[in-house]
Amino acid sequence: MKASSIQKVSDKVSAKYSKLSGKHPKVTEQSPGRFLLVYSFADELPGGKAIQQQLRVVADEEGNISKMSVSRG
Repeated sequence: MKASSIQKVSDKVSAKYSKLSGKHPKVTEQSPGRFLLVYSFADELPGGKAIQQQLRVVADEEGNISKMSVSRG
């Protein structure tokens, strides 16, 4: 996946999830022309604890997002 396509997806993701601004994803190819980008981050909870989360994005070579989901915990 080209760097410009990754940047295009990252811009769309950071517009929806501002805490991911400036984060770089782990990119893997699922099939020819289809890529999985995984953003990992932690949110602080009341009481000083943190919860680890992942945002998974499926996109094509041009940076068009087809699916986005967030896992918690």
